[in-house]
Amino acid sequence: MMLSAATRALVRSAGRRVPSAAVLAARRTMTCSTSVLASSSVLSSPSGSKRFKSAEPIAVDNDIEDHGGLFDDKPFNKIMAANRGEIATRIMRACAELGVPSVGIYSHEDRFTQHRYKADQAFLLNTDKAPVAAYLDIDYIVGICKKNGVEAVHPGYGLLSENADFAQALCDNGIVFIGPTVDNLRNFGDKTTAKEMAIAQGVPVIAGSDDAFASVAEARKWIEDPANGCEYPVIVKAAMGGGGRGIRIVPTPEDLEQQFTQAANEALNAFGDGRMFVEKYVETPRHIEVQCLGDGTGEVIHLWDRDCSVQRRHQKIIETAPSLGVPEETRNQMLNDACRLL
Repeated sequence: MMLSAATRALVRSAGRRVPSAAVLAARRTMTCSTSVLASSSVLSSPSGSKRFKSAEPIAVDNDIEDHGGLFDDKPFNKIMAANRGEIATRIMRACAELGVPSVGIYSHEDRFTQHRYKADQAFLLNTDKAPVAAYLDIDYIVGICKKNGVEAVHPGYGLLSENADFAQALCDNGIVFIGPTVDNLRNFGDKTTAKEMAIAQGVPVIAGSDDAFASVAEARKWIEDPANGCEYPVIVKAAMGGGGRGIRIVPTPEDLEQQFTQAANEALNAFGDGRMFVEKYVETPRHIEVQCLGDGTGEVIHLWDRDCSVQRRHQKIIETAPSLGVPEETRNQMLNDACRLL
């Protein structure tokens, strides 16, 4: 029975400095080759009676027992999976392998989903919030952790996984965020800051603005300055966030106002920040990512590359690993640059 190296490294490195890209990679490899699961087949109701089904949105507290696990030294006494569905279930499976009791959270609408029953303990989220908003309620989630002795939180991916305020709130309450440091989340979450870091490390970047613009007039003035070397066509991108939202191609000067406004409004609604930065548009590019893993002590390794070029509306549809047709010299340079950034 083997636990994936990425999973083991991720959990053991919690509490130390873990780079942003590293955690995103490890989260996606958290499929463990074992059938050992947290005990959750029988649930205890508040009255103490045993039941197998529940139609009531109440907190579930399964009998917590020592699962034994694959390791003698448990990294934490209790870990929360601050997510839902199969993402949370994978985290709970890894906890079972480590012999660590797991905690789940669920919205009223998710009261019958699998991740609720796979956890050793499961707690209902704020019923005053919409289904998705409940999983984004930082204060409520932190409150559950404090009341129930949760020592660490694994956010999975999506939802609060890249939210620096969530990581900071946990840190302020003495709870470990299994993921990047707050500084890493803030630096890599802001694309303009991340670009400055890349330039400082000598990593090649596309010609573009150093700052994000709050208005069309600011963007237009910057593009029209010959010293910036960024002629049309250009692409405007949201300073914060990701997932393909807040991105528009601007073929000509006449298109700038409409495309900038649409992208800024989309970014404002999705990320709460409508600032945009500008880059030279590269036609028919290859979108290749490098996954990295760090141990928090300055040691960083890459987990090779993957091609994410097949996209729809700037959102990845298919990922291929390794990337095909990439010269080895180019590949090695990308791998080394990724590690140097972290």
